Amino acid sequence: MKKITIALLLFFVSSLVYAQVTTINKTATMTIKTLPQQRAVVVRSQVVDLKMQLKKFSDSVTVTKLEIDNVVSSMKNDLDKMSEMGEAESLRLQMAMDRLSKMMSTLSNLLKKASETASGITQNMK
Repeated sequence: MKKITIALLLFFVSSLVYAQVTTINKTATMTIKTLPQQRAVVVRSQVVDLKMQLKKFSDSVTVTKLEIDNVVSSMKNDLDKMSEMGEAESLRLQMAMDRLSKMMSTLSNLLKKASETASGITQNMK
């Protein structure tokens, strides 16, 4: 009895597997379509055109990126030059202020000496 049950079970399982394989094969053959030769030629030419357009786009993106990098680099150089000019102008201004301070100090010392001399003269006259 066991053997008969196992045989029937095997038969049943094998028939289910065969039915599924047959269904898969039918589905696979139904979904595959062949294009007519003229249509295939058109599709191939369109694919080639799309590849060329993609290459041109890729090249233009590369060129644009290079242009942007060049502009950024030139702007950085200009900013560095302006910064250097600003530092030079700041240094010149500082030197001018130092000279002015020395001149004011010297003038103050001269006026003080002149005042002391005038005071000394008046003291000697008394």
